[in-house]
Amino acid sequence: MSQSYILTGEPEQTRAYAMNMAKTLNCLAGNEVPCGECLSCRVFDSGNHPDTVFVTGTKASGIGVDDVREQIIMPIATKPFKYKYKVFVINKAETLTPAAQNALLKTIEEPAPYGVFLFAAPHAHNFLPTVLSRCTLRKLNNSPTNKSPDADLATLAKEIADTVHEKDMLGVFALYRRFEPYKDSKETLQELLSLIYGCYGKKITNAVRQNQSPSKAWFNATQAIARTKQVLSQNGNTQLAIELMLVKLNEKV
Repeated sequence: MSQSYILTGEPEQTRAYAMNMAKTLNCLAGNEVPCGECLSCRVFDSGNHPDTVFVTGTKASGIGVDDVREQIIMPIATKPFKYKYKVFVINKAETLTPAAQNALLKTIEEPAPYGVFLFAAPHAHNFLPTVLSRCTLRKLNNSPTNKSPDADLATLAKEIADTVHEKDMLGVFALYRRFEPYKDSKETLQELLSLIYGCYGKKITNAVRQNQSPSKAWFNATQAIARTKQVLSQNGNTQLAIELMLVKLNEKV
């Protein structure tokens, strides 16, 4: 496992992915997705996890050197309070100033064994080459462009994210028919999955902003969608991948 990740894509997607990854890293169940039941998961959902640090800029100009020193460099010198990793989530990492990125170089080049850094940004080119070379890049979808999503795809994505958890299994499999018009176009299907992922990302983001605990089902959904996108990118069985995803999205938590 890498200790420094750059996550690129739409803001809602990168934030949701970073949140899910941070929660999973310290989950006591040790699975690929957070269990949502252990003490670490429950504390994370409360917004008060002692070993998760959300790095923010204190000035309008972005995340500066002082922010990096006070919120990353100084805290990383102290071992995790209770759990395995001390995870730093840097949302809007594209606002890291060049000086702040330079200040981080030694920290991410020679990280403490318990430190994990998650940089969420729209594009990889927001980072200095010296930072990029020290991080693992994960592209969650194509970088944002001026292209607007297809209205029908956006509507379908929202409907699935809003209703799939309310349906019985027959209703879930009925949803598969909504995917059929797109199953022969991997590019369109990937776009639809990205839109669904974004819908869950917005749910998680809105809950956090309102000081509420995001649903475990939403985190599980982002994991299921990410796996499905990976299977499709590797030319896996489209029908089986979508059906398994819908089953996963419908699981009761």
